[in-house]
Amino acid sequence: MMKLSKLYYLIAAFFVLPILVLQNAGCAKEYSNEGHDTAIIIHPPLTRPGSTLAAQDTAAIFSSCAKCDTAAELMVGNWNFKTGNSYACGNVTNSGFFSGNTQKDITLFGPSSCSADTGIVVSAFFSVPLDQDRYNLTTSQTEFYYYDNNAPKDIFTSLPQKVFSVTIQSFIYSTRIAIGQFSGTVFKANGDTAYIREGKFKVYIK
Repeated sequence: MMKLSKLYYLIAAFFVLPILVLQNAGCAKEYSNEGHDTAIIIHPPLTRPGSTLAAQDTAAIFSSCAKCDTAAELMVGNWNFKTGNSYACGNVTNSGFFSGNTQKDITLFGPSSCSADTGIVVSAFFSVPLDQDRYNLTTSQTEFYYYDNNAPKDIFTSLPQKVFSVTIQSFIYSTRIAIGQFSGTVFKANGDTAYIREGKFKVYIK
């Protein structure tokens, strides 16, 4: 079972992202810096400055999952991504629209294949509703977390200061199946950045 602290992120995905979108609705570009604090949020390091672990914490903790096969076909209810030399994959335990009947914003989350205590949360707001067959919709109005229920901070977190994008390659309205991709810069628990690439998901949107 997820810790309560991690469930807060899911609650935030359902309520905070629509508010952020409304605030940015009048901007010509997504995530305009006008009127906002542009300072990058840096989390405190996990260990003392100068410690070897402080510079290698995520590399030491985050590694490829032996249960993930890069050649395996992506099935409905699965996700995967690469970062550095590591490859992660897992299942989606829940996915759907999270802002009333607009059908413009989706969220999906679920644990990794190697640990029930780690997994992803992906939320995205699109400019058009998924109320018909849609193809190649991309947005950077997103939130991404790779959580760890046994750690005080998430392994990876997206922040507005760095672009993280989600693309719906196809959404077939009759089947409710969405196939998509995600990628972008994320922040580690110690404030350093990492890059998520070749992220994929195939989910049923309720």
